[in-house]
This record gives sequence, structure tokens and C-alpha cells, in this order.
Amino acid sequence: MFIVDSHCHLDALDYENLHKNISDVVEKARARDVKHLLAIGVTLSRFEQAYDSLREF
Repeated sequence: MFIVDSHCHLDALDYENLHKNISDVVEKARARDVKHLLAIGVTLSRFEQAYDSLREF
């Protein structure tokens, strides 16, 4: 069995208190056996920002 987070806002997480950066979030998810993340964009500008941040994944 594997888990897919089918709706996450990786661009809107608390990066000051909970996570270091997006790589940290992805690693934490992998450690919990999450295989795929689907990042949702609310607006075109936020989508473009998230896409730039997530391009390496």
C-alpha cells in the first residue's frame, strides 16, 4: 500500500516554525511512506511561484 497526498499547498506551509523548506517537507513525507504529492495552485501567480519552488521534484 502507498499513500498519495492528493491536495496540498506546499507554497503556503509554515516554513518559519514547522519546516525548513520544501525539501524538508518532501523528506518528511517520504519518511512516512507518502509516494506522491499533488501541489494545488489557488491562483496563477501562486501556481507559478509553487512550480518554480517544486521544479526539482
